[in-house]
Amino acid sequence: MTIRVTASADRKFGTNSYLVEDEDTRDALVIDANLEPAAVLELIRENGANVKAIVLTHTDVDHIAGLPELLRGLGPIPVAVHDSEREVVTDGKPLRREWPIDSRRIGNVVSLNEGELFKAGSIELEVLHTPGHSPGGVSLRLGDAVFTGDALFAGSIGRSDFRNADGRALLDGIRSRLLTLPDHVTVYSGHGPATTIGEERRSNPFLT
Repeated sequence: MTIRVTASADRKFGTNSYLVEDEDTRDALVIDANLEPAAVLELIRENGANVKAIVLTHTDVDHIAGLPELLRGLGPIPVAVHDSEREVVTDGKPLRREWPIDSRRIGNVVSLNEGELFKAGSIELEVLHTPGHSPGGVSLRLGDAVFTGDALFAGSIGRSDFRNADGRALLDGIRSRLLTLPDHVTVYSGHGPATTIGEERRSNPFLT
């Protein structure tokens, strides 16, 4: 399998949405739905990708705001999320008191479970529960890549000063589920540039 990863960041928060494609089959999935879904849809059209699912690393508003437009463009494909944050998508219940949302309820929602594989066509993601920034935060491993949402960034980690955040859980998850991966694994985070596990192990000031 030859995987291609293309990032598209919105201009308001710099939130990354990722188009992940199996170049052999053209099967694809979208990871996170930022505030500029039109750019993601254009990438999908340009690449001729057959998107099988949208997968959410967590449900902060900047990671789900584009869901309605993506689903209008792609059809009723599944939206995958950890059960701890399922109601944000199914019932429009805001994840944060600080950022209430008015979102359309999504019906075709499936679960991401720790240690299990999530399959979208020919693509299989290993689900790693990395809470702390949010209760249902997950990282998603695909071969030599891992998509960490707002858990781990290049040179930083996610915020844990929200009411439903937990700084200790965030660090525990990073250390037990991410820093145990090989050094060469590429980290694609929710904001900012890609990095590697090895680079973050060596130089991330929040992990020393």
